[in-house]
Amino acid sequence: MGRRSGGRGVPIPLKRKPPLSQNPTPQTSRLPVVSHMELDENPHEALRRWRAAAPAIERDDGVCIVLRADGVEDLLFDPRTRQLDGATYAAIRGIPQGALHDLLSTSMLLSNAPHHKPRRAPMSRMMSTRAVEAMRPLIRSLAESLIDGFEDEEQVELVSRFAAPLPPLVISHVLGAPAKDAPEFSRWVYQVSPAFSAASSAQDIPLMIEGAENLTRYAQELLDRAPSAAEGGAGLSGLLASLFVGELSQAEAKAQLATVILGGSDTTRTAIASVVALTLANGCPWNDFASDPELTAAAVSEALRFDPPVGSVPRFSLEDIVLDGFIIPAGRMVSLSTLSALRDPDRFADPNRFDIHRADQPRWPIAFGGGVHRCLGEALARAELEECLMALSRRFPTMRLMGPAPRLRGYSGIRGVDELRVAW
Repeated sequence: MGRRSGGRGVPIPLKRKPPLSQNPTPQTSRLPVVSHMELDENPHEALRRWRAAAPAIERDDGVCIVLRADGVEDLLFDPRTRQLDGATYAAIRGIPQGALHDLLSTSMLLSNAPHHKPRRAPMSRMMSTRAVEAMRPLIRSLAESLIDGFEDEEQVELVSRFAAPLPPLVISHVLGAPAKDAPEFSRWVYQVSPAFSAASSAQDIPLMIEGAENLTRYAQELLDRAPSAAEGGAGLSGLLASLFVGELSQAEAKAQLATVILGGSDTTRTAIASVVALTLANGCPWNDFASDPELTAAAVSEALRFDPPVGSVPRFSLEDIVLDGFIIPAGRMVSLSTLSALRDPDRFADPNRFDIHRADQPRWPIAFGGGVHRCLGEALARAELEECLMALSRRFPTMRLMGPAPRLRGYSGIRGVDELRVAW
């Protein structure tokens, strides 16, 4: 926490503020109250304005949103906060008993000790850096196969034709599932993913429930098929099932499989579109990505900082917490805004400028969270983003945006993107 590193691993001193107060003082102030509508209309501008005024804000529904990089990083590890457990989260959101409630209650994303570690461990082994690096040729091949259909077209909408279908194909391989299943389970993923965002509304619940019912049913089918696949030496699903069977109940195994399918599909779709759009819109050396993996990795890191696909990390305050004279009350949902922290001028030079040569990139960016809940798919996501950028640059050296770069929707949880039209 005391140092960060530049793009090439050079340590850079952090500009630190005094540590968070352990006890409230009479001088504490209540957080400014901000409407959901103001935040949703122009997230970056609203967060910039309020970040300068206060270390955190209170949304009009009572959720406390931490804005500054120091506060976000500290509270990721602060024992006075914890990951909001799934059952409590489901109750707060008004989600009835059933498939969606079970998924939220049992997913490693919303689990704490002692359940979190055993639920996460099997997938951590599957998503190791070594395992992911071995998958790069496959990711490259899948990206190229999707691009093959673009050759005779003058322009393409990249979200639906490239960014959306690629991650489910990769996840199919990770799980040893048939590639033909990817289009169908990706549709369920996009239905259920708003359940993990505090920005979704009660009107979304029926569709989220439908997606959860189908996605968890599919995960159970994978588990049921896994033993026979293992006996025939086919795919990773047999290995995955053997890891789960010894450590988790069938209900837990099903939820973790659904979680991996969810996490490996929706966020990466948004990130692919964002990386391509930002590099094209900001005058980056597009042609150089084709043959320069280091430059490509730097572009991916900057895109994840500038407009991350996940806008916040959820926590729950166990006691009163004081930030720079403002108090976060005990018993509140707390949203650690990575979207705001990654543009904090106390942490990044000229933070609203997209710069792939930036020297102040952190070694462990909070775009992927932090602590025991840090995203286990980080290595896989980076590999997919880098291979996609290089593949598109190789095949279409004159690619350009058709119209303005798309804006990512939302400011908390999993964010979305509508379309990205390009030509060459």
